[in-house]
Amino acid sequence: MKIIRALQTDARKPVLQIAKELGANEATVRRRIEKLLKDGIIERFTVVLDYRKLGRVIKAFIGLRVEPTKLKAIAEHLTKNADTQVVYRTSGDTDIITEVIFEKMEDLNDFLDEELKLEGILGTIVTIVIGPYKRCPWTKL
Repeated sequence: MKIIRALQTDARKPVLQIAKELGANEATVRRRIEKLLKDGIIERFTVVLDYRKLGRVIKAFIGLRVEPTKLKAIAEHLTKNADTQVVYRTSGDTDIITEVIFEKMEDLNDFLDEELKLEGILGTIVTIVIGPYKRCPWTKL
C-alpha cells in the first residue's frame, strides 16, 4: 500500500525517489509497480484537474427516483453529459445518484431543466455542496 499511496500522491514521481522514501530497492519497487499494473490493481495513470482553478466551483449531488424500466436509459443519458462526474445506482430513497460540477449556479439550473426532463424520472433530490471536510482527490472540490 505504501507504493500505491506514493503513486496516488504523485504518479509522475520517479521509481528511484519512491524507493528511497520507502527504504526499498529500486528494482523491487519497479517490479511491484509492474505487478500492480499486470494484476489490474492499478488500471492507469491519469491527470487530476483542479476544477476550482478552472472556475468550476458548483458541485452537487442529484438523487433521482426513476421507473425501473427506464433506469438503464437514464443512467446512460447522464453518463454522456460532460458535467456529470459519476453516476451510481443506489438503494434507498433514490435509484440513481449523480455528481455534477458547474461553473455557475445558472448552469446547474439549466442542467436540471434540460437534462432531467426525461420520461421515467419520478423525482429529484438536489444537494449542493457548501464546503468540504475532506476534498475529493480527483476534483479538489
